[in-house]
Amino acid sequence: MPTLALISKDSNVYQELVRTLKGTAWSVEWLGPEAMDDSEIHQEVVALDAAHPQAGVWGTPHRKPVLLLVGEAPPAGSDELGDDIVFRPMRQDELLVRLERLRACTPLYDLRRQYAKTFASMAPGIVVVGPDLKMVFANPRSYEILGHREETIASDDIARVVSAEALQRVREALSQRQYPRGMDIELVRRDGTKIICSSSFAPLIGAEDHTVISFEDVTDLRETERELIKTMEFLESLIDASVDAIIATDMEQRVVLFNPSAERVSGRHVSDVLGTVKLEDLLGRSSAELVTQRLLAPDHGGEGRLEPTMLDLLDLHGTRIPVQLSASLIYEHGEPSAIVLIFADLRDRIRVEERLAEAQKKLAFTEKQGVLAELAGTAAHELNQPLTSMMAYAELLLRQSEPGSNGAKAAEVLIREAERMAEIVRKIGKITRYETTSYVGHQKIFDLDRAADASTDPGAKG
Repeated sequence: MPTLALISKDSNVYQELVRTLKGTAWSVEWLGPEAMDDSEIHQEVVALDAAHPQAGVWGTPHRKPVLLLVGEAPPAGSDELGDDIVFRPMRQDELLVRLERLRACTPLYDLRRQYAKTFASMAPGIVVVGPDLKMVFANPRSYEILGHREETIASDDIARVVSAEALQRVREALSQRQYPRGMDIELVRRDGTKIICSSSFAPLIGAEDHTVISFEDVTDLRETERELIKTMEFLESLIDASVDAIIATDMEQRVVLFNPSAERVSGRHVSDVLGTVKLEDLLGRSSAELVTQRLLAPDHGGEGRLEPTMLDLLDLHGTRIPVQLSASLIYEHGEPSAIVLIFADLRDRIRVEERLAEAQKKLAFTEKQGVLAELAGTAAHELNQPLTSMMAYAELLLRQSEPGSNGAKAAEVLIREAERMAEIVRKIGKITRYETTSYVGHQKIFDLDRAADASTDPGAKG
């Protein structure tokens, strides 16, 4: 049996209500003139006498629907006092219609009545959907986000504003009584444009088959996040693809980034380095301190920067690896927050330079050998002519001298020494290599015999 709670100081009002509702299913309980606290009311509908001296202070919120009983004109602020009005004297048919309508008020009705102003001032859009996913309530912010007016969205299926893919996710979640928080769903505005909204779901208290959905437009935010992720992935790929070792540390010099080239150069795996290895483990304490000092000084590329510097990197086994290092500080809000170091492995370059120096040395030696051979050939050619003349005159002098005479003896000496000189000239003509031998002390002189012999020995070495 439905019950009606009366709040009035006038017993005549109570008697009028009892007479009017006689023969109906409704019963009336007079709570007394002082029963103004919601917590004391357990009946389904409240009848409030507008003439009650304290009626004006009994404003919202109400836990029960309120029928305001008015004698003549409605009092000021009657919208705040009750949900419906009936004038005295009351007709039974009119009173029953209003009572049944108030009795049929759902928790959603109370939600609208009690919190309409609060919902209207909230920044997120708020929509209440029934078990059939029809929208039974939407606050003004939701109209703004979706580009609708109240009359174009009320009592409509959310399929009108939710994309097909997102709708499927929503249906699955609600069918399993799951109420996700912060779920991104794609909504469709009235003009057809699609937006991304971060949405949260919750059951409506007192009507758990209804669901409250709050949402905010995060389209620009998600686009910014996508661009940041795209940029971050590009930078990560760039760092990973770099042939130079790239390492980053925090200001406590703990390694926070270690690219594949750094792994290859140092022989250390990234999982063994991040957060555990410090810069001094990679460079040695003195070199790490040197890098830090130069980064903070303006004399080595500018403050916060270190121009390319030759240092040694320590590999996993402590072996020193020659590298060229450049570094810079990363600043956040004007304060240094990280150190980035780029290493170029110099081992291949040093090997190439050593081979080049050796090749240049060999080339210089070969050029010296060629010059020496040409000089020797020229000298032999030029010396042969005067030497031939000397030998001819010495032999003529010997024939014209008496045997055993001083002239003959001198001629024989001349002939013998000329032949010796001829042998030397012959050796000079055969020189193709530069050979030396020790002389007095630490001096070196040209080894004519070895140089001449080398010209006839293909396996000889210089």
